[in-house]
Amino acid sequence: MSLSEDRISNLAHEIMERLWRDDLADITDESRALARIKQSLTAFFSVADEIDATVRAKLGNRAPGSRDWELLYQKFYQDELARRKL
Repeated sequence: MSLSEDRISNLAHEIMERLWRDDLADITDESRALARIKQSLTAFFSVADEIDATVRAKLGNRAPGSRDWELLYQKFYQDELARRKL
């Protein structure tokens, strides 16, 4: 799932707001913290895209959307997460 830079930025600001509101972290440099959150989100969604591509390649020419395809997709996705220790 690729997200726009604006969406990543919005999510980062929401995370920062939640950290501040719930008093979960003491943030001294807000711009640095936002940059790190954005970097982390981008890396996470990049890995998710890689896993999705790998799983779809494993499924080959099965009919997308079928119950069999959905079950195998979930199984292969979980297997790939475990293989990558995520």
